[in-house]
Amino acid sequence: MAELKRSLGLFDATALAVGAIIGAGIFVISGVAAGLAGPAVILSIIIAGIVSSFTAYSYVRLASKFTEEGGPYVYAKNTISRFAGFITGWLWLFANIVAGATVSLGLASYVTSLLPTLPIVPIAILSILILVILNIVGIKQSSIFNAVLVALKLSALSLFIVIGFSHLNFSFYEPFSPNGIKGILSSAALIFFAYTGFGRPATAAEEIKDPKHTIPRSIVLALVLSSIVYILVGIVSTGLIPYQKIANSGSPITDSIEYGIKIYWLEIFVSFAAIVATVSVLLTTIIGVSRVSFAMARDNLLPKFFSKMHKRFSTPYLSILITGAVMAILPIFGSLKQTANVTNFGSLLVYAIVNFTAILLIAKDQNRMRRYLMVIPALGLISCIALLYFLTPISWIIGISWIAVGCVYYVVIKHRLN
Repeated sequence: MAELKRSLGLFDATALAVGAIIGAGIFVISGVAAGLAGPAVILSIIIAGIVSSFTAYSYVRLASKFTEEGGPYVYAKNTISRFAGFITGWLWLFANIVAGATVSLGLASYVTSLLPTLPIVPIAILSILILVILNIVGIKQSSIFNAVLVALKLSALSLFIVIGFSHLNFSFYEPFSPNGIKGILSSAALIFFAYTGFGRPATAAEEIKDPKHTIPRSIVLALVLSSIVYILVGIVSTGLIPYQKIANSGSPITDSIEYGIKIYWLEIFVSFAAIVATVSVLLTTIIGVSRVSFAMARDNLLPKFFSKMHKRFSTPYLSILITGAVMAILPIFGSLKQTANVTNFGSLLVYAIVNFTAILLIAKDQNRMRRYLMVIPALGLISCIALLYFLTPISWIIGISWIAVGCVYYVVIKHRLN
């Protein structure tokens, strides 16, 4: 069986999760989300964070039990059935390949805000291809690069928050919720995209030292830090610019600085940080997608060549190349809002399954008091299903079609699994 090297500690794993969370969601999707909820996007951020915390708890319980590469795919396979594991992995790959395309479009939007003559789609494609090469070279090198990017983007967001608080225009918070509860929940369903990276360390479990303890700790640390940053950025950005002006923006934070602060160097620094942030998310997305496809191929659920290891770098290089190539094609066909909604359909369904597997795991616990804790993943399951309702109809159509394709594929390959 192909094996990976354990080279990542707690700091690396936490940076991997933070790198996956703080990126396109806050630097790009927050503008679209504000268009749905108005200033009440702050409540949307909190709701999405609470929903994420339920699912994060499920990840913590499952990650301490199962330490194989593959995250949600492994949890469903070991707890429910091989078919459930396949569908979960199939959905996870779908959601995150589309997420990579979303992030690359966000990255390109910020690059073109600094260099307006550059075309968005080619920049998006080029960014994916460069990070695919870095991924092939090795997980440790990718982790070091990611940690540097995380430090840069947290520094820029901290400056934005501190300076922004002294420039708030409180009239911009009125009306606070122009589209009511539906707008807030629709926005929360979209912002959920911003939190989806907290489980990233679980997908690389075989490359993390002492995964039974390191992965749960990294998930908790990353989610707490990211939630605090998101809430503060939401408060500041909607207090600097009328929400209507960033509803269709690909670079809402720099737009809010230009409108409400008017400090040019800060605008440039945050634009640079947005590029750094989206590079970081894209890097960790490529890591996650390639590792899940590697794990599925190792179990014969995807073509075997996905599990082939590079002799020098000890990375699943064909998995990285193939999933990266598919990811690089998608920016040609989608907009930010479309790809974010499609990503969330797959992510919410996967998280619903993760919560269900956690319920099954906790139900087997011999300790009666600990069994009461299954209420947390139960809330996660209910909230994920509820948020699905607020996604666009096209995301449902595309998502269900992808599941149907997966079911047909599984029937075709089932003979070789026996």
